[in-house]
Amino acid sequence: MYLLRKKGLYESGRVLFLSVTSIVPNPDQPRRDFSENALKELADSIRANGIFQNLTVIPVDDNFEQFTVVIGHRRLAAAKLAGLTEVPCVIAQMTVKEQMQTMLLENMQRAELTVYEQAQGFQMMLDLGDSVEEIAEKSGFSQATVRRRVKMMELDQDVLKEVSARQLSLSDFDKLAQIE
Repeated sequence: MYLLRKKGLYESGRVLFLSVTSIVPNPDQPRRDFSENALKELADSIRANGIFQNLTVIPVDDNFEQFTVVIGHRRLAAAKLAGLTEVPCVIAQMTVKEQMQTMLLENMQRAELTVYEQAQGFQMMLDLGDSVEEIAEKSGFSQATVRRRVKMMELDQDVLKEVSARQLSLSDFDKLAQIE
């Protein structure tokens, strides 16, 4: 992959086909359900039709041998399940904060994150220095909603993980927070 830079292939917006073995998931990805059941339909579609939209990745090092996914975690997992060996990618340069914001906002636009996943993402954005106001502006959620979701992170994390699988509403989480 070092040759990518030497050959001038590392250009903003240029789509390259990268080996699925050279791409690793981002550990901070807000979406958590990558089970085979959750990916089966997407894998079937990719097997039949290919991938229509590229992944966005960042290089792990200057050698361009390993990459981390920023956008396209589900597509990568489904492509592997479908047996693909290469996937279309755009290589980007992003700070950790930009990666987190991009992953969170992209997931909110594509498919609904659970309330718990949103809360985790908002907390990570706060930890990286964003204010509630900035998160609200970037995400399209009200400041009150951002604050309520972040407040959920004060609850017992094991209980939150268990109940988040049931797709509880925000009001359900508010009631849970009131229980001693």
